[in-house]
Amino acid sequence: MKKYFVITIDVEPDCSSTWYYSDPLTFRGVSEGIAQILQPLFNKYEITPTYLINNVVLEDEDSMKVFRHLQGKYELGAHLHPEFILPEKKYETYAGKKGVANSCFYPPEIEFEKIRNITLLFERMLGYRPTAFRAGRYSAGLNSMRSLRQLGYLVDTSVTPHVCWNDASREEPVDFRQAPEQPYFLDRDSLVREDKGGSLLEVPISIMLRRRNIFREIIVSGAGLLHPLRSHKACWLRPYYSSTPQLLQIARRFVSDHHDRGITVLNMMFHNVEVMPGLSPYSHTNRDCRTYLRQLEDFFIFCRQEDIQSVAISDLYHVFKK
Repeated sequence: MKKYFVITIDVEPDCSSTWYYSDPLTFRGVSEGIAQILQPLFNKYEITPTYLINNVVLEDEDSMKVFRHLQGKYELGAHLHPEFILPEKKYETYAGKKGVANSCFYPPEIEFEKIRNITLLFERMLGYRPTAFRAGRYSAGLNSMRSLRQLGYLVDTSVTPHVCWNDASREEPVDFRQAPEQPYFLDRDSLVREDKGGSLLEVPISIMLRRRNIFREIIVSGAGLLHPLRSHKACWLRPYYSSTPQLLQIARRFVSDHHDRGITVLNMMFHNVEVMPGLSPYSHTNRDCRTYLRQLEDFFIFCRQEDIQSVAISDLYHVFKK
């Protein structure tokens, strides 16, 4: 059986403990978090990350210089928080703001133009078009996927299996409870149904229900919760949210449960700012950051021992097309 590991990182400006952008706007999570901490660590363990870049970061020339000169193997993709980009752009200045809008609730023509604009912005700043995408706040819908197909994307990674997002910021629930845990080509009429002849590959974030015989779903509600997913019900393949033993448990269970498929994929996610003290709700001190990075290293060592291959997320499109 082939076993693959992808690590998908949402790239944001520096934030506060409640996800508000720094004021003044700064990008230490890129210049230090990625260039000096994460990418050297990935290079050490031959890990190929996928950085999904927020449109605010794409507009920062210094951050783009970091990515143009970054050493090692990696993929760059797009990550959309829709209120920060035309049309119907809500903010002209980003300092002190927070991404709370949900792309999938815009009219289809507006959402398409927003995704198109971040795609063109990415191309203008980096010289080529992205093929991987994640919606901000996991708020993807059928129109989102139609837009991605039309714009030439190969892979989306917005789906969170077992989770229904139903907080006050959403017009209606974004329900992924029935989504497969493993990659699948998206049906044109459902985000949680497979079409083997489809053209857009969904690579869900790896989420495991801890007590599978009791809890069949997670419903996230209460927009004010800082850590709505750190529950007894689910483990995410994500540092801080899960302990190192839990990360390894997820990997082992996925390999075991999906053995008959012939291919197992593990998709870890987090934000670049989480490895810097005080730039996210999670790592507050240097000690927190060391613990966080130790979790990553332990998982990378595990992948090496278990012959789990690290690839960029768009590489999986070609693996599954075969």
